[in-house]
Amino acid sequence: MIASFRAPGYWTYGAWLDISLRYRSHVLGAFWMIAGTLIFVGVLGSLYSRVLSEGADYYFGHIACGYVFWILILRALQTSSRIYSMNRNMIQNGYVSYTDYVLRMFAELAIILAHNFIVVVLAMVFTPIPLTWAALALLFTVPLFFVTILGSSFLVSIIGARYSDFGELLQSVLRLGFFVTPIIWSAGAGKGALIGAFLYLNPFYYLIEIVRGPLIYGHVPWLEIGATAVMALFVWAVASKLYARAKPYIPLWI
Repeated sequence: MIASFRAPGYWTYGAWLDISLRYRSHVLGAFWMIAGTLIFVGVLGSLYSRVLSEGADYYFGHIACGYVFWILILRALQTSSRIYSMNRNMIQNGYVSYTDYVLRMFAELAIILAHNFIVVVLAMVFTPIPLTWAALALLFTVPLFFVTILGSSFLVSIIGARYSDFGELLQSVLRLGFFVTPIIWSAGAGKGALIGAFLYLNPFYYLIEIVRGPLIYGHVPWLEIGATAVMALFVWAVASKLYARAKPYIPLWI
């Protein structure tokens, strides 16, 4: 695993090559990636800001930031669950390290996130969402977000290699996770024990809030940052231990 980080040439170039080949025949190139996100945020932002009686000023930024980072969470975990089976031929021929496949996938998603973040910027420009000093917390919270999702991706990739039907279960969980996570609804929109359970027992809430809080709402969510840091340590500890044990068996499992 450490060797993959020390030699990033394969997975960084591979990710950029995948993006370039996919969109080279398009007029706008890779910026076609933001089209679906822009439509989603525009339509749902216009609709749900009225349905939920949310202020349109902050709601567009709320849903844009939440959805853009949710896309990375969703695709990273879904793809990780089948990443080794997708590269079965190369793995069985022993070309590159197993972790390089996860890193290549994650680097590609990071590039897509960078493009999709334009939608968040547009939402902040066309609605009066001011940047505050709290936005400086993004220098810490964004890397923490990436580190946590990357560790989770390594963990999911091992489980997905061992249990081929794990991806289907994960897909159902993620589909439900979109609705119980405050992406299209606001965490302050409801009260009670049930809403609290959906928030504080929901790991996706912490991941999105550590980015959206400083950027959109101008506050530093210390509780969510602490919980995410603990989550990151946990997933990396478990993933590292599982990878060390599972590495010899991955070609057999897939």
